[in-house]
Amino acid sequence: MIAASRIRTDWILFGAIGAIATFGLVMVYSASSVVAEVLYHKETWALAAKQMAFALAGLVLMMVFKKIDYRRWNHPMWVFLPLSVVIILLAAVIPADPVAHRWFRFFGMQLQPSELAKPILVLFLAYFVARRQDDINSRYTLGPSAIVVAGLAGLIGYADLGTAAVILAPAVVIFYVAGLEKRYFYLSIGLAFLLGAGAIYQKPYRILRVTSFFGLTEQRISQIPQFHWLAVRIAESKATRDADHQPRQAKIAVGSGGPMGVGLGQGGQKMGFLPEAHTDFIFGVVGEETGLWGATTLVAGYLLIFWRGLRLYWLAPDVFGRYLALGIASLVAIQAFFNMSVVLNLAPTKGIPLPLVSYGGSALLTMLTMLGLLLSVSDQSLEQA
Repeated sequence: MIAASRIRTDWILFGAIGAIATFGLVMVYSASSVVAEVLYHKETWALAAKQMAFALAGLVLMMVFKKIDYRRWNHPMWVFLPLSVVIILLAAVIPADPVAHRWFRFFGMQLQPSELAKPILVLFLAYFVARRQDDINSRYTLGPSAIVVAGLAGLIGYADLGTAAVILAPAVVIFYVAGLEKRYFYLSIGLAFLLGAGAIYQKPYRILRVTSFFGLTEQRISQIPQFHWLAVRIAESKATRDADHQPRQAKIAVGSGGPMGVGLGQGGQKMGFLPEAHTDFIFGVVGEETGLWGATTLVAGYLLIFWRGLRLYWLAPDVFGRYLALGIASLVAIQAFFNMSVVLNLAPTKGIPLPLVSYGGSALLTMLTMLGLLLSVSDQSLEQA
């Protein structure tokens, strides 16, 4: 229910969200101006204006979910109905988008159902674990939760392995904190690794990205007789053969920034050298134009959100709120860590948006919605403190 008394907002958390989102709009404008003009033949501000519209809509959603007492969502109807819809959308997008299997396209816009799965999965995990916390290692707990988590990860991983890994992360964190026995924990990690390896083998371009990360280019693989079977599999890919081009250009961008950066709008890598500079690799533009101080400040912002969310694990008045806050905070932090690791070539190339910063309406709307839920947990926890 909505609290009748005055709500006490966590202005540190609220300010961190607002600052990162505002910074993201600035960086989207800087990173997308060339793409908008050269690739899409639009005004330099066209993509930034579209992102601004999504940001305003996301702000409204965040404030709505902030105002509503999060305990209202602790109901089977608000958990399983959205979960069913997301599963249907994830299955339907595979034939609807025969190439990428990721987006529904209509009226000049795109909807990415894998982004919708993030808040729905966290909500399900918080709801389910809260009801089974005293019997977390029972087959009646692990079985249903494994079916839901594996089902979502499988549907998403068919086309987007990075997002599948991201949504698995809060599930691992929540169950580990809830008291999952080590044997089940290690078994889950092992199964996730095997399924991930299978998903990588499913797509030849994924194999090339992983091997290139470890220094095995297609040319080197073709020269090693023991890897002939791998060379044959990689040759089936229609994707670009220069799999390390993006991380190489991203490192050049970050390295060019130095301590203070070259200045907003002055970066050179976005001029066609760094692909997806305004989306998944926008952290490279951040590093180039704002330097070490700007990149470090952004990292500090994500750590601040994670800290305030983790703090709510101890402050929330109920178990559902504790795991909801833990799931959201861990998802935001882990997704940011994944994205920055890819840009800095600390992990194989994968398309994962930088939370609140990368261009993309679905990602921005769902992230702000999740953070609205986190703010609701914070408001209710502080109000009762």
